[in-house]
Amino acid sequence: MKHLIVSLFVICGFTIQAQVDFKAEISKDAVMIGEPFAVEYKVNQTFDNFTLPEFENFKLISGPNTSMQQSINTVNGKITKTILVIYTYYFKAVNPGTHTIQPAEIIIDGKNIYSNTIDVIVIDSEYHDPNQHKGKDIKGTQKL
Repeated sequence: MKHLIVSLFVICGFTIQAQVDFKAEISKDAVMIGEPFAVEYKVNQTFDNFTLPEFENFKLISGPNTSMQQSINTVNGKITKTILVIYTYYFKAVNPGTHTIQPAEIIIDGKNIYSNTIDVIVIDSEYHDPNQHKGKDIKGTQKL
């Protein structure tokens, strides 16, 4: 009987679904025209039907490059299972300005789940020369 109860706890521990965490991340939030950058979509559960949004101001260079990380841990008799699925795409910008990358979409248990949006500042090449335009500042950048 004791083994049956332990087996039920183990099975229940693996079937409990964690809250879905589906997020988009970018390698740089400001890029030059033609400069490559990465967009990663990370999901903490298995899913169906990944749909990439339209990238009107960007050209796809590579992707999807996919990876999956999975771990099972036991701490004080509690079993936890974690999954992380990552889709990585590489783009280059073609038009200057501030552009918004719209959410990607996945389906989990018949429900549509959307990632966050990302703003990308695309800089024209005139800003790249360090000897010119010293008074110009590109605001809103963190990873430039």
